Amino acid sequence: MLNRRALTRRGLLGGAGVAVGAGALAGGARAELKGDTLVIGQAGDIVSLDPAYRVDTLTGNVQKHLYDTVLTRRPDMGVGPGAAEAVERIGPTAWRLRLRPDRRFANGEPVDAQCVQYTLARLNAPETRSPIRSFFEPLNKVTVESPTSALIETETPDALFLARMTNLQLVPPRATEKLGLKFGEAPIGSGPYTLDHWRRNDEVVLNANPTYGGPAPRFARLVIRPVPEEIARISAVKTGQAQLVTNISPNQADALQRAGAVQVLRTASNRVMVVQFNKMAAPADDPRFRRAVGLAINRDEIIRGLLKGFASPVRGIFGAAIQGVPQDVRGDFDYDPDQARRIIQELGLAGREIELAGAAGRYPLDRECALAIGAQLRRIGLQVKVRTSDYGSFAEDIKTNRVAPVFIQPHGNVWLDPLPQIIAFFDSRGHWSGWRDPALDAMIARAGNAEGDARLARVGDLIRKLHDDAIAVPLYADEVIYAAVPELKWSPRADDLIVASEVS
Repeated sequence: MLNRRALTRRGLLGGAGVAVGAGALAGGARAELKGDTLVIGQAGDIVSLDPAYRVDTLTGNVQKHLYDTVLTRRPDMGVGPGAAEAVERIGPTAWRLRLRPDRRFANGEPVDAQCVQYTLARLNAPETRSPIRSFFEPLNKVTVESPTSALIETETPDALFLARMTNLQLVPPRATEKLGLKFGEAPIGSGPYTLDHWRRNDEVVLNANPTYGGPAPRFARLVIRPVPEEIARISAVKTGQAQLVTNISPNQADALQRAGAVQVLRTASNRVMVVQFNKMAAPADDPRFRRAVGLAINRDEIIRGLLKGFASPVRGIFGAAIQGVPQDVRGDFDYDPDQARRIIQELGLAGREIELAGAAGRYPLDRECALAIGAQLRRIGLQVKVRTSDYGSFAEDIKTNRVAPVFIQPHGNVWLDPLPQIIAFFDSRGHWSGWRDPALDAMIARAGNAEGDARLARVGDLIRKLHDDAIAVPLYADEVIYAAVPELKWSPRADDLIVASEVS
C-alpha cells in the first residue's frame, strides 16, 4: 500500500527515509522490480494535461506518458513508429499514415484515422487558442481513407512533416467533444499510463494503463512532483524519496560527482544560451554595437569557471543534435576585447549605461550567467546594469519590445530542425521573437519552401545573416544534468524528456 505522506510535497521535503511505495527505493531497496513506483522530482509544476496546451518540457514529461504520438523520437533522436506503424510520402505535398489496427484510447475509442483528423482540426481551430497551433497549421487537409489510413496534404512541401508527427499527441474525438474545456481535468489518452490525479504544485500521479497497445509499462505507478528547491531535489535522491530528479546546477553536479553519494547523469542538450538584442532600443539598433558585444564575450571563461565544464561551446545557435545544419558555416564570434573596446569608443559609448536583461531561475545559473556577461561588457568600457526577472515576465518583455537593449535568451528546439528555432526567436511572427526584419522574414520563408541541398544552403545563409548583422551571439549549449539513486539505469536524452520505459 502506498505511503500517502511520501507522495505529497510535504512528505518529499520531510524527514529522511520515508518510503514512497511498496517497492520503491529507500535505502537499499531496488527500483527495477516490476510493479514499483518511479518518483521523479522536477523543478516546477506542469502547465496542462491537455496536449493542445503543451509548451514546456516539464509538461511534456507528463503528457508523454498519457498520449500516443503519431511517430516517436527514439533515444538517439531518430524518428520511429508510434500510433502509426508507417508513413509514406506519396507526392511533394502529400503523406499517407498507416495506423496500427490494435490501438485504443483508455475509454475504448479507437486510435484511428478519424482521431488524427479530429486532433489536427482541434489544434488548428481558432477557438481552441492552442499555443502550439503554428506547429500544425501547414497540415491543412486530412482525408480519412479507412480506419487505418489517413492522407495528409500541405500547401507546399513540408520538410518538417515527420518532426510534426513526433509532436502530434492524439485525443479521442467523442470524449474530447463531450468534456469540452474540462478535458484537461479528466484527460483520456492511449499512452502507457492513465491519470490517477493531479494536484497543482503538489504532484501528478499516473497508473499503468492495462489496455495499452504497446509493451507493458515497467512501473505500475509514476509520480512526477514539482520541487522548485534544488537542495530539496538532491535531498530526495539521497534519502531514497525520489529515484530521479531534474535541473541540477553545475555547482551541485560538481560537488555530487566528487562526493559520490548519488549518480550524476548528463548529456549535451538542445538548449542553447544566446545573447540577443532589442533593436528598438538604442544603441542595439546599431549593428556595430551588437558586433562589439559579440567580440567582448569570453564564453570559455563562463563555461570553465561558472559552469564547471557542464556546457559546450556552439558554432551557431543550434545544439549538436539538431539536424539539417551545414557544418561549414560559423555563426559564433571570436573573443577580441581590444577590437570591441575600439568599436565602443568610436561609437562614443564608453561609460554609457547599458541595461542587460535575463531570466532568473528558469535554467541552472541563468542569472549568474547574465551577471558574468555584464562583468565582461564592463571590461570594454560599458557601464552595464544587469536586471533579471522570472521567465514569464522576461519573455513577455521580449515579445512586446520592452526588453533591455541586450538580453540573454535560452533557446529550445523540440523539432531537431533549425528552421522552427529561427522562426520562434527571430521571425516577426515567432512565438518568442521581438525581432522585426522583413528581409530576414523573407529568407526564412524561402528556406522553409526548399528541400534537400537547397534547404541546407538557405539555412547556411540564415546563419550568416544572424552573424553578419550581429543579430545573435551564440554562447553555449547547456548540459542536461540529473541526480539519481545509484541503482537507477538510464541514459539522458538530448531532448530533455524522461520516458519511463527507458528507465530501469
